[in-house]
Amino acid sequence: MYKCVVLALAWLAGAWAACPSSGDITPCTCREETAGRIMECSSISSSSQLVNVFSHDLADPTFQYFQIVKLSGRCTLEKVPANVFGSSTFMFVWFGQTDVVTVDSAAFEGNEITMLELTFADANKMTSYPFESLGDLQSLYKFFVSNSLIDTITHFGPAPNLTQVSVTGSKVSTITPGAFADLGRLSRLDLHDNPLTSLQDGWFTSSSSEPWVLYLDDCSISDISPGAFSGSLPAGIYLAGNSLTAIPEATFLPLLENMEAAAAAGQLTHYIDFDGNRLVCDCGVEWLATSTTLLPFVRNAVCSNGDVSGTDIADLPADFFASC
Repeated sequence: MYKCVVLALAWLAGAWAACPSSGDITPCTCREETAGRIMECSSISSSSQLVNVFSHDLADPTFQYFQIVKLSGRCTLEKVPANVFGSSTFMFVWFGQTDVVTVDSAAFEGNEITMLELTFADANKMTSYPFESLGDLQSLYKFFVSNSLIDTITHFGPAPNLTQVSVTGSKVSTITPGAFADLGRLSRLDLHDNPLTSLQDGWFTSSSSEPWVLYLDDCSISDISPGAFSGSLPAGIYLAGNSLTAIPEATFLPLLENMEAAAAAGQLTHYIDFDGNRLVCDCGVEWLATSTTLLPFVRNAVCSNGDVSGTDIADLPADFFASC
């Protein structure tokens, strides 16, 4: 919605400015489309070359899109230095298929108010990101990184409008406790396909006022600490394709009770999805399997053991817990 409003206001303000002359921005190119001016820099070979493009005195430095999108091969841009865009501003910034290893904490200086989306797609040489610096981007609502070498997620600065965070297909195995605690409007946190084998205390502390959803599919998770979640609890958690064998009450009861209460209050609620986990059904799942109020917030909790293999916990026979 925010993206649509900004584009509409920009359109009402008048036609987009003309692109600068090609000589000023080579090897980048500029094209004008209905949605705005697009600066295409896929032929950039180094950070110094990119900085040089934006060191020119452009007649109108206000652009809508910056993008590096290689149709084949990779862009050899190796880092994103401080104030990379000079006096130019962008709303949607996309670095795709680059060799970027590091991003300076002041890389997007001057774009604090204008930038709405920031993407690093297929960033397979990026080893870290200065997440704290995202707090300077006052209008940013979407941050996306994929296929990187990032192994630790550190604290996110208090970006007031950041609602969507994705760091997927990377090497994340550790999260700084409270990393997302200052994102007051977080609604979607996607960390799927990372080696998050064990979720530790404080990793998902939240202050979000939104009904936020957490995606942890295909992360090889085998253990979740009861203290992993605190503050504003998620409205849904997707845990498909992990290595969980149990649904411990200490961890999951507060999460499910929160979903139950939210649904009763008419709030948007999802569920916890256990699809593809080899759950062992024994006395340890009785607390959930026999709860008619909590089961509606559980999906695909299927037993993998003994005579009940392939049976959803909601469908376990009445006498299954007789000896518990």
